[in-house]
Order: sequence, then structure tokens, then C-alpha cells
Amino acid sequence: MSDTLTARYWTACAVARSAGQLAYQYFQNLDSLTVESKGIQNPVTIADRNVENLIISRLTHCFPTDYFLAEESGGERCDDQVWVIDPIDGTANFVRGLPYFCVSIAYVVNQEIKIGIIYDPSRDELFAAFQGKGATRNDQPMKVTHCQELSSAIIALDIGLRTSIESGFKAVQNLMAQQSVTRHLGSAALALAHVADGRLDGYWNPHLNPWDVLAGQLLVQEAGGWSTDFLAQDGINKGNSILACTPALQQALQNATKTSDC
Repeated sequence: MSDTLTARYWTACAVARSAGQLAYQYFQNLDSLTVESKGIQNPVTIADRNVENLIISRLTHCFPTDYFLAEESGGERCDDQVWVIDPIDGTANFVRGLPYFCVSIAYVVNQEIKIGIIYDPSRDELFAAFQGKGATRNDQPMKVTHCQELSSAIIALDIGLRTSIESGFKAVQNLMAQQSVTRHLGSAALALAHVADGRLDGYWNPHLNPWDVLAGQLLVQEAGGWSTDFLAQDGINKGNSILACTPALQQALQNATKTSDC
């Protein structure tokens, strides 16, 4: 690890924990939280904004020349060097009292994800990856599952509202026809962390934003899994699909979800 990347890695771990703790304080007092809407099924709260502000302010204090791309405040959409932040991934779960949400922080340099940190404050679990150095949960090594068949697999997916409903349902039908168990969990970042940790065998979504995906993609890859390249075709600016899984399921899941060209 280079000294500068090492410093960013450990700083991001600490910042993610602090941000998650702040998010969880809001989660424990939802009755006093005003929920606004950025669009259909896209809520936002002061918790999202304040958690994001905490992340950016602390990272800026340590690395004042860094760029940021964040869900609520936007920022620099650049390819060379940028922090990509989702303060609360799974806000729809969060505002309804469902404890499936997380903080997600990634650091991207020249189209490569160097650092991926996801913190689940409900379970006090910090998922962390450094490119080429593996992935951990609370400092313990993580590995994807050894699942060999879709008939034994649990696949999480969020078909969303930005793409064809028919194609999403078709993918679900294909998976169920092969006896896969499917889960719609509402937080792509946390689902990807759970693929990396062997709790799920795969995850698919036909279109997401970079802050939903990048930290989790690195976690899966560093835990021995396979994923499509979210950053291909200008994914950091335009968004992209994501399919991530244990390697033995790659071809079957590509076929089932029609993403073999990703």
C-alpha cells in the first residue's frame, strides 16, 4: 500500500463508523425526522444531508485537495481521483424503521476502485477493502460462497424504476425457474457487502448510480468474487448495471439477467 492510499483507507474506515453512528442516532428517533422526496420512491431526510456533510468535512480536513462525488450534494464527476459517497444507502428502509441500510464510501483513482468501505450501524459491522489486499468484516477476512448452482443460490436484486419493468420481471422469472431464492432488500451497497461476506450468492440491478455500487463492487472482488465493471461506458457519470456473485455462478447469472454484454 502506498502511504497516501493507506492513510485514506484508515481514515475512511474511521469516518464511516462516525457517519454510521450519526445515522443510527437519527434512526432511533424517526418520529422527529421530516421526510422529503426527490422523486418517486426516492426519499431524503436531514439525516442523509448531515451524515454526508460529516463525511465530506472530515475527509476534506485530512485530504484538502481531494474531489468528491456524493448522492445529496453532487460534486466533481471526474475519472482521475475522487471519493464517491452514499451517506445512507437504503433511505427508504431507514425512514420506515427497517434496519437494512448503510454508509458507503469508495475512493477511485484513474477508473480503478482503490478503497471500498461500507458500515452497517445496525449490526456494528464495518466491511472494508483495499485493492489487491483482500476484504474484511470487522478486521476478519471475508470470502464469497462456494455455491455452484442457481438451484442452491440466494440472489438479491432490486429491479428499480429506471429500466424496463418487463425485463426486470423476466430476470426474476428466469431465476425462480431455476429454483433460486430471490431477495429484494433495498440497499445495493449492503447487499454487495453481504455477497462479499458469503451471506448472499449474488446481486443484480439493471441501473444504479456510482455511490450505490463502487465500494461494494471492490468488496466482492477482493473477497474472491466476480462482478461486471460498473465504471465501463462512463458509469461514474451515467450510472450502469451491476451483477456480482461467487465465480461459479457468473455465466448462469449473466444468462438469467441478460447482462452478458456488460
